Amino acid sequence: METSASIILQLRDKAQKLVALQEALRAENGRLLAQVTELKERIAVLETDNERLNHRLKAMAVAKTVADTDEKNLALKLKINELVREIDHCIAQLNR
Repeated sequence: METSASIILQLRDKAQKLVALQEALRAENGRLLAQVTELKERIAVLETDNERLNHRLKAMAVAKTVADTDEKNLALKLKINELVREIDHCIAQLNR
């Protein structure tokens, strides 16, 4: 049988190990909390960047639509002018 002195020594060793483990866990918890704070700040920055880029994307889409419309309008005007010239040519031939 173990003596009470050896039982007390074992309990003391186990208590010291628990205290050391608790300190290590507290240190890790503090490190993890700092990491969470850092990641939350990074998320906020990325969300701001994402919102800014989405606004730019929308502006570029609108600008592209306007540019496409201008090109289509110009092509349409040129086609109409060509058709009008052909009609004028046909009328001139009919008048001869």
